[in-house]
Amino acid sequence: MITPEEQGHIIEHAYVPEHLPHYVTAISRTEPFLIDDFVVHVAGTHLIFVGYPLSDGADESRMLKALDGAKERFAPDSFSVIAPARAGATNDSVPAADAYYRLDLSQAVMTRKTENMLRRARGELTVSVGKIGWAHKWLIRKFTRTHNFDAAQRFIFKRVPRYAKCAATVVFEARNARGNLVAFDVAEFGALHYAFYMFNFRSSRHCVPGASDLLLAHIIEYAQAEGKRYINLGLGIDPGITFFKKKWGATPFLQCVSWMEECDAQKSMESLFDQLS
Repeated sequence: MITPEEQGHIIEHAYVPEHLPHYVTAISRTEPFLIDDFVVHVAGTHLIFVGYPLSDGADESRMLKALDGAKERFAPDSFSVIAPARAGATNDSVPAADAYYRLDLSQAVMTRKTENMLRRARGELTVSVGKIGWAHKWLIRKFTRTHNFDAAQRFIFKRVPRYAKCAATVVFEARNARGNLVAFDVAEFGALHYAFYMFNFRSSRHCVPGASDLLLAHIIEYAQAEGKRYINLGLGIDPGITFFKKKWGATPFLQCVSWMEECDAQKSMESLFDQLS
């Protein structure tokens, strides 16, 4: 468990969402720890190691030393790593690196095309801060059913309503004139310098062009009012999502690779999810 002093250190220096104990705890029912300057989350016999140091730049040898220390301390059956590179990975199925995209709020600009899109969306939609209800959960279920997600991704989406109840989390929703939920975003404001664009869900039935842009514009305004310097817009994921982030002026600022390894050959990913459920 982290101390109040360590919690303050994390909040002051967090720049990726996985640094935030309440986010990972809500999603995976973990217990957070600080090893050297690295955040570690423990769930049963599984260890989640965040290979981004809080205070200093990435150092591969330091990261590996902290990872070894975490494995020695908690003796997990399996462990997951999220890091700038696949340092120390023995799993041959490690995916290609993605990147986190960051928007510098002091340099945020908007193209004329985006302004026109926002103008149209504002004419059809009302944005407000809300709470997760049945309509939001339906959009999440619809989203997971119509996309080819793996078990880990589906597990995360299932936990979004739980995470959205955290104090530092804000749900921005866009509704049309009839009150139908067109889209909603979940954003995180618990870190000192960073806001985090966490989840975006859109309705295929009540589709309004520019809805996601309008929601992001409100998140930017909220983050600026909160005194944040940056918004971490998350990973690129695919060309369409990357395009959306880049058109708002976001740029890649951190490479990201994630993988899982077994310390005990009898453990499997399926049994891990059963344990966490």
